[in-house]
Amino acid sequence: MEFLLYLSPDSREIYNMISQKVRVVENAPICRKYNIMGWYNSKQNVMTFCTNEIKTTTNPKYYINETLLHESVHVAQSCKEGGGYIEPFGISKSSMLLTQRRKDDVISAVKINGEQVRHIEHEAFWMEDKPDKVRYVLQKYCF
Repeated sequence: MEFLLYLSPDSREIYNMISQKVRVVENAPICRKYNIMGWYNSKQNVMTFCTNEIKTTTNPKYYINETLLHESVHVAQSCKEGGGYIEPFGISKSSMLLTQRRKDDVISAVKINGEQVRHIEHEAFWMEDKPDKVRYVLQKYCF
């Protein structure tokens, strides 16, 4: 899988964790359908990297690592819920400040998935540049 070539040491460690529990695929049809960088399907337990889409950005390495961390948060949220669904950890939105870009990303995710995912996505967008926090929630809820 091509995206593996772009992973930082922190992301490689997280990938090694999640790949024990999740099937990982690359450039699935959902990438083209929604023009997204990644997707986690909790019902099928499959994480998708949209590497072809990510490679069109100005900084593919950055966005591949960010996508891995973001989708890994969803894996941990699914482990916490335990029934094949994704539930938020319950972190207060006021303690998770987002950049405008990430706020816009939350809005885009809500357009695809509906209002019920707003808090789930807020947590994931907040953590997607925090590998230590992602590692913590994966260890706490999945291992």
